[in-house]
Amino acid sequence: MFRLITPLKAVSRAVPRHAYSTSTKSSGGSTAYAYYGDKLGGAAAAAAPKAEAVVAAQKEPVSSALDPNAFVDFKLKDVKKVTHNTSRFTFELEEDQNLGLDVTSCVVTKFIKEDGKPVIRPYTPTSDKNHTGSFDFVIKHYEGGPMSTHIHSMKPGDTLSIKGPISKYPLKANQHETVSLIAGGAGITPMIQIISGLLKDKTDKTKINLIYASVSPDDIILKDELDDFAKAHPDRLKITYVVDKPVEGWNGPTGYVTSELIKKSIPEIGKGNTKVFVCGPPLMMKAVSGVKGPNFTQGDVGGALKELGLTNDNVFKF
Repeated sequence: MFRLITPLKAVSRAVPRHAYSTSTKSSGGSTAYAYYGDKLGGAAAAAAPKAEAVVAAQKEPVSSALDPNAFVDFKLKDVKKVTHNTSRFTFELEEDQNLGLDVTSCVVTKFIKEDGKPVIRPYTPTSDKNHTGSFDFVIKHYEGGPMSTHIHSMKPGDTLSIKGPISKYPLKANQHETVSLIAGGAGITPMIQIISGLLKDKTDKTKINLIYASVSPDDIILKDELDDFAKAHPDRLKITYVVDKPVEGWNGPTGYVTSELIKKSIPEIGKGNTKVFVCGPPLMMKAVSGVKGPNFTQGDVGGALKELGLTNDNVFKF
């Protein structure tokens, strides 16, 4: 996982508590209208008006379940295995609630250890941002990782404290001609949020390229969901899977994400109005984009992307 993350569906990196700040989000509303028509026979039909009766059914406005200034407890509803060490955790919301997250936003989670000390970690939900009634985390279990171990030990009915949202990069529809996503392991979760958010916006025309590196084919997280997106939007989404340990029958690239692999998979990278997003384990980040700067600033671009001529303006590191 990237230490940082359906219908889609965080995986965490230890970050000091002071590193997280949140801001309030505005909530929207919607009104649904129901139409009813009567058909009457005989004399009653002659006397009845011919126009349909229209009845407006007012719905409660959708509201955000999050509090940017305080942790809120959410009840675990369901757990489903995704890979041998990764699961999807579905948490309950009210039917008229969603998380109120924009694309490239995350939340922070908290639990209190037996010694009374809090553990706080960031995760990116993988659910559609407009989904109401529940939300999902896809979380990889890291041996010795306190938060992932805690969440993987939870059972339906248990609660998890969550605060947010925290905006990372204000990505809007048609902001860039293309976005290129380079992910490793559990670092796919913020990328799924980007893919889902852009492809489900009917006004957006952004082209999306994804390079997703995993240890083996069995470690590819949410491959079915990703393939469904690519199948539904072949003109907008291109995916390249790369694995370090291939198995018999694997036809994709093998090894690590290098400048040569990036250039081959995304020939147009760095050209025009484009942005590259990178999320993965520390060693991958160092090799692909360079590590982040002090106090979780972006730092200078390094690694393969620097070799390809990209600058700080072209790259965002999760």
